[in-house]
Amino acid sequence: MAFSAVLFLVEPARSAQPAVGTVQSLVAGDRACYVEILTADGRRTTELASFDICEQKLVGKRVQFTYKSGKVLAASCEGDVDCGKSDTVMLIIEAKVLAERPRRIQDLPDGNYRYWNGRSNQPIVSNDELLEQGGVTFTFRKRGSNITGVFGYIDGEAICVKGEVNGNTVTGTSVQNLSGATVISQGKTFKNFGPSGFMQVRRGRQLSRTIVLYSSTLLNLNDMNWINAGSRVPPRNC
Repeated sequence: MAFSAVLFLVEPARSAQPAVGTVQSLVAGDRACYVEILTADGRRTTELASFDICEQKLVGKRVQFTYKSGKVLAASCEGDVDCGKSDTVMLIIEAKVLAERPRRIQDLPDGNYRYWNGRSNQPIVSNDELLEQGGVTFTFRKRGSNITGVFGYIDGEAICVKGEVNGNTVTGTSVQNLSGATVISQGKTFKNFGPSGFMQVRRGRQLSRTIVLYSSTLLNLNDMNWINAGSRVPPRNC
């Protein structure tokens, strides 16, 4: 999901500060407001902000930050406000709370996504946690209403899906490329792809020993949850 780059009004070459993140805590200190931020890739960082930022209700919110160069009490003063020294730092001067994530896949901006039927207490779901909990994932790219991605059982069978999304349901075709792949349904009757019940296929054809094409596929993602995209890039085509 793409977001606007942070606006640097001064010192544009400096880009270490996160542009977007979830605020974990706000603490008003001697030098500035200390903002603890959790980024989408799981990195935790504490940034300095103008004192008015600490007065806002930002904890737990996903926020876009704007920075500007400013002066704060020097760290060497060790809290002595009368020491007369200052440091020049990048301060958060504006914190814009971002809208909640869309509930329907059709409302997502264009981009790459991953959904999972499990739940985690961590903001970043690791591969180890996926392997431990199991389930299914759908890793896909969205362009308008067009969806292309891989639906698969963790550490199990997978299939490429291409179609259009309406609400949280993808309708289209699917291709399985797997040694020993066989047709699940040749006729008009939908049958489940695996035991999860999320995906049904029909009108299958065996194109080769390893490739099966289903010209009619339904993938219902209503009970799946948006998680971090992970390292695998979804396919452009099936």
